[in-house]
Amino acid sequence: MKDALNNVNGWVTGLVTIFKSVIVFFVFANILYNTNTDPISGIVSLVDSFIGAGLAGLLALIVFASFSK
Repeated sequence: MKDALNNVNGWVTGLVTIFKSVIVFFVFANILYNTNTDPISGIVSLVDSFIGAGLAGLLALIVFASFSK
């Protein structure tokens, strides 16, 4: 059971790392080239959707952010 959880943890960690790399790539691509994608406004709207839900949204954002550690 412990090996299975370690395996899942490894997969999730890998996916989060890839996701972070893609976000950083799109941010730098948007800085260097004028693209139609705007990852910064997407991140801002995601955080705004959490904060717009009040205290429950703020707590959900904190829990969501704690998963990335």
